[in-house]
Amino acid sequence: MHEQERQREINLILLIVYTLFTIILMGESIILGWEIGAVVLLMLGAVACWWIYMTDIIPYSIRIWLYQILSMLAFFFYGIHETSMYDLAPVMILAIILYSATEQYRMIQICVITYILTMCYDFIFVIKGDVELSALMVTRTLLHFALVCISGYLMKTLLKKRSKERKLAEEKISELEEMNRRTEDFLTNVSHELRTPINAVTGITAVMLKKEENEERRKDIISIRNAGHRLFRQIGDILDYTEIDTGRIKVSSDVYMITSLVNDIIIGNHVLNRENMPELIFDIDPAIPSGLIGDEKKIKRILEHLIDNAFKFTKEGGILVRIYALRKTYGINLCIRVSDTGIGIAEDELEIVGERFYQSDAGRNRRVGGLGLGLPIVYGMVSAMDGFLRIESTVGKGTTVSVSIPQKVSDEAPGIVVENREDLCMACYIRPEKFEVPEVRDYYNEMILHMVQGLDIALHRVYDMGELARLTSMYHLTHLLVGSVEYEEHRAYFEELAQNIRIIIVAGDDFVLQKGSRAQILRKPFYSLSVANLLNVKEEMLFEERCMICPGVKVLVVDDEPMNLMVAKGIFSGYQMSVTTAESGRKAIELVQKEDFDLIFLDHMMPEMDGVETLKRLRKIKAGTEKEITIIAFTANAVSGAREMFLREGFDEFVSKPIETLELERILRKVLPKSAISYVDECEKYSSNIQNTLGVSDENNSDEVELSKLDSVGINTQSGIQYCLGDSRFYVELLTKFVKESTRKETDISRFYEQGDFDNYAIIVHALKSNAKMLGADELSENAKMMEAAAKKCDESFMNDYHEKLLEQYRQIVQSICEVLHLDRSDVLQVVRADMVGLTKEELLQSLVKLKEGLDTFEADKADTLIADMSKAVYQEVSVGELLHEIAQDVDDYEFASASLKVDNIINKLEGGEL
Repeated sequence: MHEQERQREINLILLIVYTLFTIILMGESIILGWEIGAVVLLMLGAVACWWIYMTDIIPYSIRIWLYQILSMLAFFFYGIHETSMYDLAPVMILAIILYSATEQYRMIQICVITYILTMCYDFIFVIKGDVELSALMVTRTLLHFALVCISGYLMKTLLKKRSKERKLAEEKISELEEMNRRTEDFLTNVSHELRTPINAVTGITAVMLKKEENEERRKDIISIRNAGHRLFRQIGDILDYTEIDTGRIKVSSDVYMITSLVNDIIIGNHVLNRENMPELIFDIDPAIPSGLIGDEKKIKRILEHLIDNAFKFTKEGGILVRIYALRKTYGINLCIRVSDTGIGIAEDELEIVGERFYQSDAGRNRRVGGLGLGLPIVYGMVSAMDGFLRIESTVGKGTTVSVSIPQKVSDEAPGIVVENREDLCMACYIRPEKFEVPEVRDYYNEMILHMVQGLDIALHRVYDMGELARLTSMYHLTHLLVGSVEYEEHRAYFEELAQNIRIIIVAGDDFVLQKGSRAQILRKPFYSLSVANLLNVKEEMLFEERCMICPGVKVLVVDDEPMNLMVAKGIFSGYQMSVTTAESGRKAIELVQKEDFDLIFLDHMMPEMDGVETLKRLRKIKAGTEKEITIIAFTANAVSGAREMFLREGFDEFVSKPIETLELERILRKVLPKSAISYVDECEKYSSNIQNTLGVSDENNSDEVELSKLDSVGINTQSGIQYCLGDSRFYVELLTKFVKESTRKETDISRFYEQGDFDNYAIIVHALKSNAKMLGADELSENAKMMEAAAKKCDESFMNDYHEKLLEQYRQIVQSICEVLHLDRSDVLQVVRADMVGLTKEELLQSLVKLKEGLDTFEADKADTLIADMSKAVYQEVSVGELLHEIAQDVDDYEFASASLKVDNIINKLEGGEL
């Protein structure tokens, strides 16, 4: 690009000089009576050259020769007149200097030759006697001739020197570029290679955590594991930065919902469980279009980096994340503003904040970790998406980073909407003075103001109990938002209000309601999406003590996931419904052709025939019949705007997985006739007593099952039991079912990954996502969700990085459940013989050698993966899984040396023909 610009500039300069020269010749020809016709031809040549320059139809290399030929003709015409004899030399010297810019010595030679030919022509004037031959004329002519020749020689020397220097510079630049490329490749390779030892660290610590019971040692091991996870994130930063620095960054165009993206980030921050976490406040404009087109992954990374940076440098106070849209002709500008009350950035540091490896010198790089790549990565990604970034900061007061990114719009509907808002009358009682940092009060006030304006709801703010009492006496409130501190101070009062008003407590993750409370918890950060979702759930029977039942209602539940069918059957049976299940769309069609159902709950994502296609076929079957069919979408894609999407496809309603009881009952009351619903004082679907301490007895095991042990491996058992409607025995059955299905599911996940079948891979991890969510394994569910999204986008790089990590986490969860429920691990490792793949001797030897290499380098993840893959195969009717059973146990016990010796024994037997 630079060379093309230089050539175009030279073209323009030569053309301007030639044009000016012809204009001067025209003037002299008129004044001195020279031949006008020749000048007219030269002027026409100038016009033609300008047309060629403007249209760019002739290459640069040809154009400059055309300019020189015309220029030399003009010079010759000028020089053949007697009055111009002594002006030839300075004019030609200027021409030599001018054409030296082309860096072509031949052009300088032509200039010198043209001068000599012109002087030879002028010698005719001397011979004819028109010019007096004098000593002055001779010496002047010789001097001019010498000056032109010397100028040509000097230009030739300078051009050779410049050419040599340019060549050396190009070689140096080439070397530097090669060195930079090798450095970047080295960083990329090192980043990938670092994963191996980190896998060993995280894998071994995961195994140790399963066995370690001492609380102090567990904390130490968890610290090591967390350090490994942090290093994983830093490696990801290195890879992102390398892409940006080498110019290999690519921007994709995906249809996404900003509300779903933000929800993922909020869940991620919950999983991180940061210590001494400042207030995190999300302020999202509800009017942002529900469907945007852009690079969702990069926008998410930008948000994550900005929030992470704010957390790193904010000890106390809060962080405000404001997201809104500015309408443009091409769509919108997605605006993100992250403000914090941290230590700030000095004015002189703001100038270099976007440079590589930036970290402030004001003590902050001593207090926090990281490579200083956060803001450079943000700069690079924003620039790649044609956006801009601005930073404002005051030392000691905080920093505000503003980002604006152009995005197209796929769905103009607002992303967050409250239904029947005219029926709502809300109040909010959160005392600002409880926040010690004034900016946090402003953050909350700003967020609440934008939420109220954006959702167009009526909200009364009160700041003390006296105001609240007067407000409740004057208005018929439907909802009251109250802070956890405020609720605890006047619990009895709020519980009394809860008889008639929906009390919603805004609280952190550590807040727990007492048994029997009528209030509900809205976990921080509360923002427009979470509030809208809560308001859209209409709780007509919220305070009804009697339980709803639907006796005799025939329900068909369609889902390819057996666990989902098991849960749904348990829940619907609790309502005294007649439940039939189908594991595929085809099976559902067969059943509907044979009998009538009052309700059909249809899963969205299923292999072969998805929910939408099944819906259309079911509608076609029932078209023209007297019996209307009510079909409800049954899916884990519970994001803002999902309901509208399903309704557009033809579903009658939408229920998210895992099933929330209140939401389910709302839907049942809406779609069933009143005659099908009745109420009783006692419900079988609820457990008679939900223990605060999680421990139940399994009918198949006389030992007491301590479910609380599962909390340490990332399973929120309390949440899982709540999903099972408080029935802890049902929860144990669900855990057992999860274990029994794990081998087949893991086999399918691995098979689809190896085959590159991303569609089916997305479906199977989608099922894992919902199953894990039911159990309370939120982190596994979120990781499965990320893999589902990556599979849908065919993001092979992301899948390659995290596929094995997902399987390892899956195995750890399964193993932990086995230990708590006293299940035999062989049940988990068993694979159906019909699904096994036969291995040749060479293939088995190759796999065993790789397994030994992994064991010798303490790569627990690699060893586990190889064992799992080999366990799916047979060798000469012998199950490889059975051969490796003891080795797998050694790996679980981190006895890598023992496992390696056992692999050696198998290799020796295999080579000796004993197997």
